[in-house]
Amino acid sequence: MARPVVWINAFPGTGKLTVAREFVRMDESSVLIDNHQLIDPVAARFARDHPQYQTERRRERERAFDKYVLEPALMSKMIVFTDCQSDDALGQATSQEYLQAAQKAGRPFIAIYLSCDIEVNIQRATSSERIQGTTTKLTDAVLLRDALSRCKMFQFENSPY
Repeated sequence: MARPVVWINAFPGTGKLTVAREFVRMDESSVLIDNHQLIDPVAARFARDHPQYQTERRRERERAFDKYVLEPALMSKMIVFTDCQSDDALGQATSQEYLQAAQKAGRPFIAIYLSCDIEVNIQRATSSERIQGTTTKLTDAVLLRDALSRCKMFQFENSPY
């Protein structure tokens, strides 16, 4: 039987990667795809407001789906993705790509949503460990506070998680 695709969706700094790493620790055969593995190669070539940015992001996701979700040799492994998709049109469409990839592969799809107190969220996002990291993770408290006040994370309807 094919193992599930687990999709963890939450704002920056809520602990998506921490939770995903725990999944992998409990099931060492799992594969973890942190959203920055898909974002950073594109961000190295295009600014986020560049017209080609979203197209290239989608291509990165498609490559990951082909390599991990759809690959017959990996059907026995749980594939864990972290993500940050809001409930706007782009976020809804992007979220559906994960579900569709799981369905195409015949894998169960488990969506998990994380949240935390705003002040804890900002403290986590602006930690020295995160700031000194090598990814393009959001570390600006003003930008995060703005996103938290304006945006809502996408959630699939009727999701039990």
